[in-house]
Amino acid sequence: MISYRTLNEYLGDIELPLTIEEILDYEHGLDGSDFEFVDSAGRFLKAYGSYNTYRHQNAHCIGTCLTNLTRVGIYFLLDKELVTVSTSNLRPVDEDSEWEITHYPFREMTELDMQRIGYTNEADHEAGTLYIKLLDDKGNERTYVLRNLNPEHFQCFRDFHQRSIDEKHV
Repeated sequence: MISYRTLNEYLGDIELPLTIEEILDYEHGLDGSDFEFVDSAGRFLKAYGSYNTYRHQNAHCIGTCLTNLTRVGIYFLLDKELVTVSTSNLRPVDEDSEWEITHYPFREMTELDMQRIGYTNEADHEAGTLYIKLLDDKGNERTYVLRNLNPEHFQCFRDFHQRSIDEKHV
């Protein structure tokens, strides 16, 4: 199992913006399950079929999250979307881990809400919840929830969401 606090502190110390490719090639100073998690996610992302379409895009925030109650992942806040790379939180990360990538494009985002859980002693690094409403292919709103986010990134999410709204109205 990973340590959200350790990973969010570590990922928060990476000087951004960097491209996805630069982040994946970054010399990671982690060990144990945290290193295996980051390394395995990076290997999967590099092998992902659409990797070439966004490998040169800048990431402005990166951190760990729960994409649902059983999947843990890393999020990348890019110029036009939020991307998560996640795997099962119930099994150890190894060569056979089943990773999946989810894209949350800002142009399809209708609403963004964030909540900071203040009653935990890990509040600085893993107590954020992000609620995203996206339009699906049929124009219906769907809500997605990302938990255990680094709440220090909330302002970045707000800024990128506001910029996407402003671009829609231009």
